[in-house]
Amino acid sequence: MSRIIESKKPDNVINVDKPEISEESRQAFIRAVKIGYYKAFYKQGLLTAEQLERLIEMNSDNDNNHPAA
Repeated sequence: MSRIIESKKPDNVINVDKPEISEESRQAFIRAVKIGYYKAFYKQGLLTAEQLERLIEMNSDNDNNHPAA
C-alpha cells in the first residue's frame, strides 16, 4: 500500500484537459434524461399517457426556449 501512496507525489501528477461539451449537447442530454424519467413514471403508472405526451412535447427539440427544457 505504501507504493500507491508514494506514487501520488506531486511530481507524478499528469494534467489532463477536461473534455469540452457544447451547451447544445448538454441541454440535449438533460432533455433525454428528463424524458427517460417521464417514461419510467408512466410505466410505473404515475403518469397517464396524456401527461406523458404533454411532458415530452414540453421538452422536445422543437421548443428550445421552454423553461422546462
